Amino acid sequence: MHHFSGVYGIDFFWLFIMAVVLGGIISGILKNNEREKTIRAAIEKGITLDPGTLSSLRAGATNNAESARAGLFTGSIITFFVGVGLIAMAFFIGVPEEGHPIFPLIGVGVLLWCISAGLFVARYAHRTDNK
Repeated sequence: MHHFSGVYGIDFFWLFIMAVVLGGIISGILKNNEREKTIRAAIEKGITLDPGTLSSLRAGATNNAESARAGLFTGSIITFFVGVGLIAMAFFIGVPEEGHPIFPLIGVGVLLWCISAGLFVARYAHRTDNK
């Protein structure tokens, strides 16, 4: 039985991460392009855009800032509890003997807690105003 390990396992992991990140970036670009096309089409038709209309079209950018803050908070909660789960799994594995991954699992769990704390702090550092 052949398992993915070594170089191939690492390559597929990073390719997956890259695909997720690029998907998010492309999605944001497409949303912004649609908003710009709407404004451009209105201007070409000679429609005057009052400040209320422009602010409603820009509301998507403000909502994106709020959704980014919510996403950071959600990510913080998820990584915290994944860290808790890894540490709990380490204790259920058994007594530390040679070859048992108890301490590495605890280390990874603590690392996830640190990532969670960083995401939590980033949530408050992320600005929601358009200044």
